[in-house]
Amino acid sequence: MKVKDILSAKGPEVITIGAEKTVYDAINTLAKHRIGALIVLNSDGKIVGIVSERDILIENQKRYGSTAKVKDIMTKDVIIGDPDDDLDYVEHVMTENRIRHLPIIGNKRLVGIISIGDVINAQLNGVRVEIKYFQDYIGSKY
Repeated sequence: MKVKDILSAKGPEVITIGAEKTVYDAINTLAKHRIGALIVLNSDGKIVGIVSERDILIENQKRYGSTAKVKDIMTKDVIIGDPDDDLDYVEHVMTENRIRHLPIIGNKRLVGIISIGDVINAQLNGVRVEIKYFQDYIGSKY
């Protein structure tokens, strides 16, 4: 299974925020869409970072007040995936780098975002199908 399989089921919508927006704006956007991370774009629409609820909670409490900018707390070295990446590879990358959200870039543009939960659910569904197939085979349904 590949990343593009998750994106085709999940859809291509990605919630983004500008780097100059306030952390308060980011909190409101995360809450409104019930998501855990926002891709941060510059004025040209290019990815310049990713900001998660964890970034906000930890960094904002440590260093900034309520007027902090997203650019002050976002992760700047964004790890990205490709729609053709295998899920085993993506799971490894996410686990090794301790990230829960992975922006997906195809044809040099943002085409989606997947979470570690998306990856695990897709893998579990694949295993369930295999188990059902083997149960039917062993039970002589074929």
